Amino acid sequence: MLNPKFKGKIGFLDPRNAGGGTSTWAFLYKIKGEEFLRNLAKQDLMLSRDQRLLGENLAKGRLALTVGLSYYSLGPFLKAGQPINPLPEPKEGSYTSSGSGALSVIRNSAHPNATKIFINWLLSKEGQEIYGKAMGQATRRLDVDTKWLVEFGTRASRIS
Repeated sequence: MLNPKFKGKIGFLDPRNAGGGTSTWAFLYKIKGEEFLRNLAKQDLMLSRDQRLLGENLAKGRLALTVGLSYYSLGPFLKAGQPINPLPEPKEGSYTSSGSGALSVIRNSAHPNATKIFINWLLSKEGQEIYGKAMGQATRRLDVDTKWLVEFGTRASRIS
């Protein structure tokens, strides 16, 4: 990422806001240190809070790589056959995040039993298959086929 050939060619989901940019920035800080991030910032990063804008610039070749984008922000470009490929996992490993997969329940909701029924369905095999494919995200359920995630650079919990 610090190679001069990438100057002005890296898109980064703004790490000053919650999301994939922040998580990646924190991960890079932990494994590479503050000096690395200072040098990375000198690469004229395209910082944006707009994932679609970053994805479009990647798909059109204006950026060589992007950091912090979710699968669903790149989905339309992938479906259109744009040459977007995941980077290999760094040797240092990667961070984990619940991303958009965190589930919250409102206290004292009007229909608490409906909430329980929905959560039971969402966490079922069928619910996780549908949610995973819609969001392009892995599930922790081991009985759900997730081999299709490999083409998007996501490791499944279990590959059989």
